[in-house]
Amino acid sequence: MSQPLFQLLPKSSRVLFIRLRNLGEAVLDTANLRALKHYRPDLHITTLVEAIYTDLYEADPDLEAIPLTRSHREKRSSLRSRFDIIHTIRQKKFSAVVNLHGGPTSAQLTFLSGAKHRVGAAHFRNGYAYNLRVPPSEDVLGRSDLHSVESQFGWFKWLGLPQEKPAPTRLFVAPSKRETARARLSAAGVDLDSPYAILAPTNEFYTKRWLPERYAAIAEILAGRGFQIVLTGAPTEEQIAQVEAVQAATSQKLAKLTSLNIGELVAIIAEAALFVGNDSGPAHIAAAVKTPLVVLFGPASAVRWRPWSDRNTELVQNYFSCNPCSMYTCTEFSEPECIRSITIEQVVKAIDKVL
Repeated sequence: MSQPLFQLLPKSSRVLFIRLRNLGEAVLDTANLRALKHYRPDLHITTLVEAIYTDLYEADPDLEAIPLTRSHREKRSSLRSRFDIIHTIRQKKFSAVVNLHGGPTSAQLTFLSGAKHRVGAAHFRNGYAYNLRVPPSEDVLGRSDLHSVESQFGWFKWLGLPQEKPAPTRLFVAPSKRETARARLSAAGVDLDSPYAILAPTNEFYTKRWLPERYAAIAEILAGRGFQIVLTGAPTEEQIAQVEAVQAATSQKLAKLTSLNIGELVAIIAEAALFVGNDSGPAHIAAAVKTPLVVLFGPASAVRWRPWSDRNTELVQNYFSCNPCSMYTCTEFSEPECIRSITIEQVVKAIDKVL
């Protein structure tokens, strides 16, 4: 039997959602959080996210964020910062905390939140933290082939959200970030009065990276169609090298932006005429700001992790029996054939569909 918590919460209640993962998941969360806000405009909805991602919510009229103050790469926060975040959560006086994550840190924060209603999945460990346990979304929705957004939507349905399907993801651009982003583009040689296309050739997993020379070929094709080309990547040595590998494969002059914060990245993607990139967090941003999008999938499940968009999105993926896999290494071939098998022609065809 479902528990209509979202229907029964008193007016103007505060609800905290915890999801301590990566950029793509933070963007995907906006679909169901916003659906709840539209159903109950009186609720104050907050999400606890890694500090690096709080810029996603800076201009959001519906949602606010509490940053977990640790580095994205740290496995645990310091004892001092843990006490600080617990204090912040308790000060907010949340009526309900919904732990969408399930790890030990999020369980501890849920338990110590002071909230009357503490929600977690039925299969989560650390059961002490919860007084309301959500059954599997496959049981709630009666399907097994669920996207990540739909899996989360099953929770929301069980907790009383009456909508029949999830909303699209959506992000808002902060005016201050738009101004700094435009300044960064201009400094990189981009004419702000002419269209530009973003190519995002980087990924932490080598199994998810399309070849740099193929990105270079796409850059030349798009430049021939009148687009300026902007390459983006994270400010790490590895991703900067991935961006430079694309530039090295073409004589075409490309703008390179690899030191953007998340808010600036959202702004630059929002103003682009086209986004082409690997399966990654920035691809989810493109879907959430309605930029025409072509995303290249290799080893990950497109059923579960494709950008959650209702328009102008094309996904390119070739079927292999070993898909999906762990992604850390390719155990079937000497190179990750799933992503390497994607041709330039396939990507151009997808670009033509979204433009």
